[in-house]
Amino acid sequence: MLVTLKRSQWECYTDTPDSIIATINGYFSRVLLDNTDPVEAQRSIYKFMEMYSEWGFSDSECNEAATREINRVYNSNINRWAFLECATR
Repeated sequence: MLVTLKRSQWECYTDTPDSIIATINGYFSRVLLDNTDPVEAQRSIYKFMEMYSEWGFSDSECNEAATREINRVYNSNINRWAFLECATR
């Protein structure tokens, strides 16, 4: 699974360098290959995206973009807070 989300799909900051988007997409691709559970995939990509918060990757728009991609790949229907909901059980 190769993630190829564009800046407009991520809704990150408009001045985000292409190299940052490529890094996020590359890691996200690996996460989707390494996980079989959408909630674990969400937890992993969110944690990684936090390192790029200066570019908006810890904002709700980017979290929603990641969750949409996870739902598409896994044919799931999690919300963008699913990883938190599982942590409280």
